[in-house]
Amino acid sequence: MINFKEELEKYQPLLELDDIESALHPSQMQDLLDILQHIAKEKTQDHTASETE
Repeated sequence: MINFKEELEKYQPLLELDDIESALHPSQMQDLLDILQHIAKEKTQDHTASETE
């Protein structure tokens, strides 16, 4: 069984958004946005294709 208190003690939060933005160069941020847009577009196309079947 999972001990939630123990798991929460192990938890380490991710960088805050401001920290991530400052750690990334502008070109890396654009690359990341491009990848996310591509994934979103694929998901939309997959969802649309499954509705038409």
